[in-house]
Amino acid sequence: MNTYGAIVQALPLTIRGIEVTDPVLTLFGDDWSLTLMCPWTVEGPGVSSSWESENLEDEVWDLVGREITSLTAGPDVIDPTFHLSGDIDLAVRADSDLDPWTLMIPGLVVTGRQGL
Repeated sequence: MNTYGAIVQALPLTIRGIEVTDPVLTLFGDDWSLTLMCPWTVEGPGVSSSWESENLEDEVWDLVGREITSLTAGPDVIDPTFHLSGDIDLAVRADSDLDPWTLMIPGLVVTGRQGL
């Protein structure tokens, strides 16, 4: 099974909390975490934020309680978009290969990389 398939198999993932160390965002739940250290955006009904937002923590707090329900990405999971409940999209766009994002789920650690 490729990386994409392994992530999809772990879904849905419920967001139980967030941590913000501007501009780094970590979403976490029971036995999983997603840390974003690269450009990202969150867009959906009533939600619009990015890693450059002035009120980053306030803008992403409403993600708590939502689920990551699906993923759009190629088999190598470059520049993924995580789809959350409530029609919200979390788009990740790595700007370097220096650990731009990391997803830890049981049995797997995925470290993102920059697309071509």
